[in-house]
Amino acid sequence: MESTSHDPLHSSGGVSSKTDTTAASVIASAILTVLKLIVGILTNSLGLIAEAAHSFLDLCSTLITFWVVRVADKPPDSNHPYGHEKAEHLGALAGMSLLATTACFILYQAFGKIFIQPEAPHVSIWSFAVLLVTLVVDFLRSRSLKSAAEAHSSQALAADAEHFSNDMFGSLAVMLGLGIVAFSHVMAIPSWLVTRADAFAAVMVAFIALYSVFTLGASAVRALMDDVPIDLVNRLRTQVEEVDGVVPGTVVLRSRYVGKRPYVEVKLGMSRSGSLEEAHQLSEKVEAALATELGSAEATVHVEPVAPPNESHAATVRAIALRLGFSIHNLSIYQLHHELCVELDLEVSNLLTVAEAHLRSDILERALLKELPQGSSIHVHLEPRSDEVISAVKHTDSWERIQKALEKLPEYGDVAIRDVLLTDQGIVVNLDRVFSGETTLSEAHDHMAILEQELRQRIPDLVRVHINPEVSTDR
Repeated sequence: MESTSHDPLHSSGGVSSKTDTTAASVIASAILTVLKLIVGILTNSLGLIAEAAHSFLDLCSTLITFWVVRVADKPPDSNHPYGHEKAEHLGALAGMSLLATTACFILYQAFGKIFIQPEAPHVSIWSFAVLLVTLVVDFLRSRSLKSAAEAHSSQALAADAEHFSNDMFGSLAVMLGLGIVAFSHVMAIPSWLVTRADAFAAVMVAFIALYSVFTLGASAVRALMDDVPIDLVNRLRTQVEEVDGVVPGTVVLRSRYVGKRPYVEVKLGMSRSGSLEEAHQLSEKVEAALATELGSAEATVHVEPVAPPNESHAATVRAIALRLGFSIHNLSIYQLHHELCVELDLEVSNLLTVAEAHLRSDILERALLKELPQGSSIHVHLEPRSDEVISAVKHTDSWERIQKALEKLPEYGDVAIRDVLLTDQGIVVNLDRVFSGETTLSEAHDHMAILEQELRQRIPDLVRVHINPEVSTDR
């Protein structure tokens, strides 16, 4: 059973909003990259050059995001039945890989500036101006991307938002390093710190980048590995097992996320005496229970017939017969001192030979003995059944014969003739008999059996009597 719901995020408005937000971020990253690189080269500031490299990687990452959000919003197709939303995680992972490479390059350059050739950069008003612009732009686009990520449950946009939030700390670190150099002319700051402050700032930028790589990259990897909260499966299994009709201990459950949408596959057992309609109703109950935990989940529920722990012997017999495709009636079970005795009528086609009918009886007996208590005895009575349509006519003379027979039985004055049919085999009669509402079905059956016997004695060519018990309307 599957339940699906329309996702408004896949509408054209949602796609446009995500791509517009990403496009604005692309333009901002391009402008900041150029500004930082120009000022960094002119001032010989490794911190600004590191920030420029970082912004260039931001540009690459945002371009990847711009592409993957469009891919992720494509509807499912023949070879992507779960949709394309994992493209966002792939995009986030690609962006983090580029960022890690840049961070390692910055650390390599910083090592030379700290330990081999320390050198203070030339600081100007433009150095601080470009950093202030960077802080403002990163703040605005981080807030915009975070809002869009929450609105559209987008992993790629959330990764970009987190990334630009961390970038602000990098810009502050570079600003601090350049501030130390700038104030060294009016304050007594150790020369070893002045010549290395900018490189220290670059190291901080690199470590902030690596932190983003670790957190966001790990999140993308977990999503691609179908990682779910550690207690989710147990919570869902408990929800399902509490549904009335689910046999305890039979629930097997798996869950995964494709993008923002959770998928749940459940295999469970229900009483094998239940019908297909009951299995369908149980599936709907399970889907409703899962929705309390995962509202937007798409659930696939597979119901298997099993023997519940408290299954009665009668239910066991009927379930086995149903599984074998046999029809039985007149089931009676007797508990002797050390033995369970089962008697039943097995309906078989009247076209079968005795040997063929007996073979079916043996199959049923063997199946019952496997599941009933050891030492049980099975007595199967074969009853012929006709599956063919029998030619019949309504016969006035036969009706009158039945009417006269009933008139000679005054105790059956509450019996009404519904129909009388004449067939090649004989007469078939349908009767209604009124009983008090307090009469048990067993008592009614005994009375109807006596009536049938009385009629058969008076009308020898009577082949079948159907008696329908009606409830008296007298109070």
